Amino acid sequence: MKKRMPPIHVISMASHPERRHHISAEARRLQVHLNLFEACAPRHIADYPNYYDRAYRKKYFGYEMAPGEVGCFMSHRALWQLCAQSEDVAWCILEDDVVLGPDFVGKVALAMDTAGEWDILRLMSERWDRRGKLYRRVNNEFRLMRYVRQPQGTAAYLIRPEAAKVLLKHTEKMRDAVDKMMDQYWLHGLRMLVLEPALVSIDEKLQSIIQERGWSAEHRTSRPFWRRLQRDVRNGWESLCARSYLWAHTFKKIFIRVLYCATSAE
Repeated sequence: MKKRMPPIHVISMASHPERRHHISAEARRLQVHLNLFEACAPRHIADYPNYYDRAYRKKYFGYEMAPGEVGCFMSHRALWQLCAQSEDVAWCILEDDVVLGPDFVGKVALAMDTAGEWDILRLMSERWDRRGKLYRRVNNEFRLMRYVRQPQGTAAYLIRPEAAKVLLKHTEKMRDAVDKMMDQYWLHGLRMLVLEPALVSIDEKLQSIIQERGWSAEHRTSRPFWRRLQRDVRNGWESLCARSYLWAHTFKKIFIRVLYCATSAE
């Protein structure tokens, strides 16, 4: 199992010692080696990277991404750059507010045995209101699930170097939160699955470093009607793209199977 273990990289900030203390304690508790990666932390719009697409945000959202969202995006993307240069089968990327489940190391090693079937494998679902469909069972305990609408989040996932290269190309322009752009599989074509039950959970006692946009609740609810309509249309379009992508690939597989059977019969 140890041979199948990927390097584990944790995005953390020295300026948030309570979170770093937490993840370090998790590593000691389970006796697992974690590589701490110093998170990016822009404070102002002037600090945003040159690939931040401000014109796109203004046109399609009407507000800027928060510094915490941008820092999260930059941090994950920086790790993808390193992963893409590696010769490892996959990397495990965590955020520093996760609680590692029992036998985390052994279960990640088990997940690695299925590495040929995914490009990105989430180790938890952050949207419990979304339900996936069974892709296949790993054993009596674990199963790989496929989601039409991804359960979002970047708290814990496995990623292959080839997938990291694809995501780097897909995120050359920063236009939305990192997990939302990562979830656009109908655009980048990566195989995205979720391992259930989850291997980690979120420690809710730790304060999020993804800052609020600075709006009051009143401001959020008073957005112009056309902006809310624009958001709904965008969400609906993405849902249609996701379903169409899966339908097309399902029909393609059926067609290839039928064609193979027909040629074999001859």
